[in-house]
Amino acid sequence: MRIVQIHWTGLPVTGGVETHLEALSAQLAALPCEVRAVTGTRESPGCIHEPVLDIGVPFDPAGAERLAALCRDADVVHWHNPQWHKAEAVTATVAALHARGWQGRFVFDLHNIDERPEQWEFLAGLPGPLAVHSPFVAAETSRRLPGAQTTVLPLALPLAEEPFRLPATGGTTVLQPSRMTRWKGSHLSLEASLTLLDEGRDLHFVHAGTRHLIWPPGIPEPLMERAAVWQDKGRVHFTHYRPAQSWSAIRAADVVVHPTIDRGAHGEPFSLSVAQAVICGRRIVASDSGNLPLLLRDYSAATLVPAGDLGALTEALREAVARPATAPTEGDRALGRRLRESFATAGRRHLAFYRTLTGPR
Repeated sequence: MRIVQIHWTGLPVTGGVETHLEALSAQLAALPCEVRAVTGTRESPGCIHEPVLDIGVPFDPAGAERLAALCRDADVVHWHNPQWHKAEAVTATVAALHARGWQGRFVFDLHNIDERPEQWEFLAGLPGPLAVHSPFVAAETSRRLPGAQTTVLPLALPLAEEPFRLPATGGTTVLQPSRMTRWKGSHLSLEASLTLLDEGRDLHFVHAGTRHLIWPPGIPEPLMERAAVWQDKGRVHFTHYRPAQSWSAIRAADVVVHPTIDRGAHGEPFSLSVAQAVICGRRIVASDSGNLPLLLRDYSAATLVPAGDLGALTEALREAVARPATAPTEGDRALGRRLRESFATAGRRHLAFYRTLTGPR
C-alpha cells in the first residue's frame, strides 16, 4: 500500500500535529507499506517540501498540479487539517487527482476545529471520511456533521528518548510544555508563576516551545518586561527541545501546567504533552478546555481550572507548588500504560483503517 501524508507544516515547527506526523510516518515506514510526507515547511526532516502547502505563500494552481503528481501513485492520501488554510489548494488538488483518473482514497484529518460555519461547510463537501483523535473532537464533529463518516484514530508520538536538561536547579520546577502562544494560555501560566515568585515561592518557571513558531506568541509586552526581571534572577526560563527530548524534560518537572484558554469547538483537541505528563506521573494543572477534562478525569494528580481564569490558575498552581510530589495510584499507572500503548500502535491502527478503505468500491 502506498500512502501520502499531507500537512501544511512539519517539524521543526512546534506543535502536536507536526510531532504526530513525523512519528506516524516513521511507524508506517516500519510496516508493509510505503509512506511519504509532504508539507509546506522547508527542510522539514523526512518530508517533501511543496510550496502550495506553505500558508504564507499565495495559492498557485501549478502547485496543486505538482502536489497531485506526488499523490498520483498513492492508494491513500491522508490530508491533515484541510479546513484551516488555503481551501483552494485542497479543492484544486482533489480536482487534479480526479482529472487524472486517480482511484485512491482520501482521509481528511481534524486535529484542530473551531466554531466557524464555513469550515464545517467545507468539511461536509470533502470526498472522503474524517479522522479525529479524541472523544472531544469526535463529539463536536458528530454534532455539526451528523451524516459524516468519522473514525477515531490514535495519535502517534516518538517513544525513543533523548536526554534534555531543563534550565532550572533547586526549588519546584513548573513547566509549560506546549508551544508559546496566548491560545495555549502562555500568558496566564507566566503571570501566575510571576505572582508566586513575587510572593517568595521557591520555584522555577520554564516555558518550552519558544522557537520555530508560525505566529507571534502574542504575550503582552508589560508581562514580558516583568518576566525579564525574574529571568535575570535565574527563575524564569524560555527554552526549546525536540520531541524525543520531551520525555526527559517532562520527567524533570515537578508540575506541568497546560491552561488552554478556549472552550467550545476550539478547545484543546487532545494534548500530547499532558498525556506525556500522565505517563511520567507528574502533577498537572490544566484548564477545562476541550479534551483535557476527558483525558484527566481518571488521573489523581490533576487539578482542572476554568479556561481563561487567571485567579483560579494562580491558586491551583500555588497549591501544586506546595505539594509537588505525586504518589501515582494503580489507576494512574493503568491510564499511563493505555496512553503509551495507544501512541506506540498508532501506525498499525492507521494502516488497518486504510485497508478498510481500499477494498472494492
